[in-house]
Amino acid sequence: MIELKNPLEIYKILPQTNCGHCGVPSCMAFAASVLQGMKALRGCPYLKKNVLDQYAQITRRRSMDDEHMEVIRQLQQKVHSLDFSIIAPRIGARLIDDKLAVNCLGKDFFIDQTGEMSSSCHVNHWLYVPVLHYILECQGKEPKNDWIPFGELPGAAEWSQYFSHRCEGALQQIADAHRELLFEILFLFGAQTMSTAGNADHSLLIMPLPKVPFLINYWQPDNEFPSELNILLDRSAAHNINAHSITLLARGIVEMFRQLIVSHSKAGKLF
Repeated sequence: MIELKNPLEIYKILPQTNCGHCGVPSCMAFAASVLQGMKALRGCPYLKKNVLDQYAQITRRRSMDDEHMEVIRQLQQKVHSLDFSIIAPRIGARLIDDKLAVNCLGKDFFIDQTGEMSSSCHVNHWLYVPVLHYILECQGKEPKNDWIPFGELPGAAEWSQYFSHRCEGALQQIADAHRELLFEILFLFGAQTMSTAGNADHSLLIMPLPKVPFLINYWQPDNEFPSELNILLDRSAAHNINAHSITLLARGIVEMFRQLIVSHSKAGKLF
């Protein structure tokens, strides 16, 4: 029995006609789908039984979802050993029915001793890793309104471009297209208007986690200048959560706003 480890090895045993009878447009796409576990090798109707028997072993590539779930499982194991009665006051959470109640944008998310999360609202999968990291790592450092760009946080360098494009840039696009609706939603989630030195048209403080505030600054477009948006972090964030978790947290917030705007906009679409 021969083991297939990459798409090219699978592609070589396919007819390479790109007929589409397997349900995907090309043989290479089919090969990639087999490796990812989305298709079975027998899904190609032109592979004979002796070939299928010979190449039955597939080494499946781990997807990003697989890796994400593995990280969650590892964090849940660490949470299992914590004493919630000691953790709660340090991280600004409450202890309710032996569960940690962590407030995220005005909504309580409950974490039990196994690390499972529940809430009265939808549990966004983006929140799992940041919230668990926060529980494990938060030193209880109080924010001081000392605002800095994400890139100035320790360990943020490798995530800075992602944060700029997928978090700040994505939120800016939403603000440009649905400014009034976006800020209405922000206020529903507890945003507070702030006065800052940057003369932004809108400066709003939100609390994704009890000791990890975000300051969103937005400058509206005018005749001479395009719009601009940034998300600043309190310098204390470095003591309460890691940079990667901040990117996941910000990305989760952006995705949540996308979904809410699509469901509440008159056109029923984002752009």
